[in-house]
Amino acid sequence: MSSLILFMAVNYSQSVSGMINEIKLLMEDFIMKTPQISLLEWQRRYGTEEACAKTLFKHRWPNGFICPKCGHDSAWFITTRRVYQCSGCRHQVSVTAGTLLHSTNLPLVKWFWAIYFVSSDKDGISALRLSKHIGVSWPTAAQPLLARKVR
Repeated sequence: MSSLILFMAVNYSQSVSGMINEIKLLMEDFIMKTPQISLLEWQRRYGTEEACAKTLFKHRWPNGFICPKCGHDSAWFITTRRVYQCSGCRHQVSVTAGTLLHSTNLPLVKWFWAIYFVSSDKDGISALRLSKHIGVSWPTAAQPLLARKVR
């Protein structure tokens, strides 16, 4: 389930409403074909910021880093800024650039938890319940940036 949602988040190039409809359709199809992952397994896989970033990297660049500006295939990771810098043109890009997660102040772990709770609840999850589960304020969970993009 997580692979599909992350793939959709990484390939964010459409309007938000079109993206939401596409995510819903693909999630329904994917959920029908994929066994449910347990909460403990999700925590084991995506319980740290590093694990979430590695997953996003793997889905964004499945064959290794490719610079979006020049196409060069080599980069350095700048730990202080958490970005990759192309060794060819020095363009800096993060794993969240150009995705639903771009320019967010929420840690990736909270985004991954939101993805889990929204996708695992058959009837959908309320913003209030989501806010309590992931430890954010109700307005944060209710705003389109979080709840609608993940749904």
